[in-house]
Amino acid sequence: MPTIVISGAGSGIGNTFVEHYGKNSSNTIHALDRVWYEEVKDSDNAAKVHRHTVDTSEQSSIEKFKSSIGDTPIDLFIHSAAVRGLNPEITKEDSLPANAETLEVVVPDIFREALLSNVLGSFMLIRTLLPNLKASKEKPKCIVMTSGMGSIANNSGGAYAYGSSKAALNYVVKSFTNDVPEVMFASIHPGKVDTRMTHVREEGAIDPEEAVDLMLPIIDKLTPEQSGISQLVGRDDA
Repeated sequence: MPTIVISGAGSGIGNTFVEHYGKNSSNTIHALDRVWYEEVKDSDNAAKVHRHTVDTSEQSSIEKFKSSIGDTPIDLFIHSAAVRGLNPEITKEDSLPANAETLEVVVPDIFREALLSNVLGSFMLIRTLLPNLKASKEKPKCIVMTSGMGSIANNSGGAYAYGSSKAALNYVVKSFTNDVPEVMFASIHPGKVDTRMTHVREEGAIDPEEAVDLMLPIIDKLTPEQSGISQLVGRDDA
């Protein structure tokens, strides 16, 4: 009976992963997020799904979740929790998310929140769950949602908070790969996906269901030799 932990499960990609793995009654799923929306609360799943309110930017919140699962082995951890780092004052009047993360409109609090949630929070959550992953009788997998916007080579400007946080997250995941060979890691860029991270549907964005369908073969077929390699499956940078 596989045990699966999914962060960012309150909406978007994370919730779609819960729906997918929830179809299998042999799975036990621990779904994590800071906010739970009504459509998620009312979802029906064949699997046993435990929903936890967890703020990954707070170590105490992470430790509370860890205490609730104890030493339970984790076979698969999908980390999709993230914030975009858009200036809310700009999004009130401008429909283009890119205009809310330019050089001129980035403010320290928003930048700090993106780094705290996307980088430090990710590091703390993954590190806390390493003993559970290592306890798996299978070769455990830790799958992290990254972004093409975190690519330094393909940087075209802007997206200071989100892009830099994803670049740093890529480094964190690569370091985990080297330091924890017992666990397989993968950073996956799902493409530009329509989620609650932005206030509008961006041009070229795909639905979470399509994004998850693109990622599932990579997750299922991940081998130790591929551990630490970034997988770019999306049609557009996001």
